[in-house]
Amino acid sequence: MERLSPHVQISSSSRRRLARWLVGLPISVVERDLILETLAGTHGNRTVSARLLGVSVRTLRNKISDYSAEGFHIPRHESRDKSAETTVPTNTRPKDKEAAMPAALASMRRVTASDCDS
Repeated sequence: MERLSPHVQISSSSRRRLARWLVGLPISVVERDLILETLAGTHGNRTVSARLLGVSVRTLRNKISDYSAEGFHIPRHESRDKSAETTVPTNTRPKDKEAAMPAALASMRRVTASDCDS
């Protein structure tokens, strides 16, 4: 299975396809899904997730607190020994746009916590 870097380039047509899925969704929903999928992709590592998202750990922590209060599942940090590369089937196309966001993001890149170690 191919391991992609977190900053792999995707084609402009792929970006447009993803953007079409997002049209009509509130930015808060897109942001929440992106944050939760990034946390899942880094096995709950908040420092790495914040770095990938371009926000401070404090901002990420505050967002996580809000999402947790709203009842969303927050991925817990896993130790390196237990973590494995996260993959999501790329051939699924959910009918619900809100449900499609996480699958669309996951199909574009696969990230492991070790990809982001500096």
